[in-house]
Amino acid sequence: MVFIRIVYQKNKKNMPELPDVEVFEHYFNYTALHKKVEKVNVDDDSILENISPRSFQMRLKDEKFKSTSRYGKYLFIELIRDEILVIHFGMTGYLKYYKNEEKSPEYEKLIFNLNNGFKLAYVCTRKFGLLSLIDNQQDFIEKHELGPDAYSDDLNWNNFKKIFEGRRGSIKTAIMNQKIIAGIGNVYSDEILFQAKIYPFSKIDILSEKELKEIYKKMNWVFKKAIEPNVEEDKFPKKFLLSHRDVGAKCPICGGTIKSEKYSGRTAYYCEDHQKKK
Repeated sequence: MVFIRIVYQKNKKNMPELPDVEVFEHYFNYTALHKKVEKVNVDDDSILENISPRSFQMRLKDEKFKSTSRYGKYLFIELIRDEILVIHFGMTGYLKYYKNEEKSPEYEKLIFNLNNGFKLAYVCTRKFGLLSLIDNQQDFIEKHELGPDAYSDDLNWNNFKKIFEGRRGSIKTAIMNQKIIAGIGNVYSDEILFQAKIYPFSKIDILSEKELKEIYKKMNWVFKKAIEPNVEEDKFPKKFLLSHRDVGAKCPICGGTIKSEKYSGRTAYYCEDHQKKK
């Protein structure tokens, strides 16, 4: 069974990001892909976007999950009858595949009853997740003004560099902006900059090309490590910030002290020793 890793377990304010949704996609493929939906139970209609519970239930009845893809923080599930189910996991959402009624998860918002006797539940302790049905994925991406996917082959170094040419503001804020790059949130922006040894609120226009390239390289490295099969929070590389993301903790890279700082509404965790302010 593929593990569902919840990286925001220690800090419930952090929502699933690109690596988490990638893991959710693997989990979905392992459990529910190619299964037929016999019935849908909607326990909380606030998670449905632009569709009534009855319409959602009728359009999913007797459907099959054909294929999946991920873009940024969104999971797209293509259906046999050419519609696409879109899942955004909000702040605390995840999927749970189960059979035994006694294992029904708390806070389940919606349940797909599958033809193999199992259920796939969308679980969320808060009401910020969304599910919807669309006709075209590219139209959805354009409508939401999403930038290039942060872990796509299309985002090579030259394209990454062009994105930041002439930009101002802090590097953390920029890489978290879904209209600039899709998929990175608070936790992984900190991790990427921690590994690149860049102070999170460094101004983009003072970063050298070498520093920007290091951010690009570490972004891909961090994603690769975070998405590795069966990785859990306590099994991340020892030098990841993720397991040390507390004020006063010891930096796993240089032994310095982890600090927290807020700027323009963004809170960052970083090492005051190897992520020097410029």
